[in-house]
Amino acid sequence: MDESLDFYSLKTVWTPRDEAAVLKMDYRSRAELAKIINCEGLLVDLSMDQHTEVRFGVAQNIYTPLQTLNRLSQEDLCITIKDTAKKTLLNLPCRRN
Repeated sequence: MDESLDFYSLKTVWTPRDEAAVLKMDYRSRAELAKIINCEGLLVDLSMDQHTEVRFGVAQNIYTPLQTLNRLSQEDLCITIKDTAKKTLLNLPCRRN
């Protein structure tokens, strides 16, 4: 992981500038971060990314909002993303809405 990915992977408080920086990264970096970040708003944005690798990372992330995981599990065009989002939903500990 390069320095910028390392920096963003450890963030717990996000600013609009941080979110914009991630959205400007190449898709491989966005996909890597989508698996591990905790910024719900950014995860929602990344869940609509044109690259399946990025959406797949969002589908794997337990911090993705439930509504977003539900949408991915029902509406994404990629069956792998649908199945992954379903698995993530099933494996979530009891948590927020």
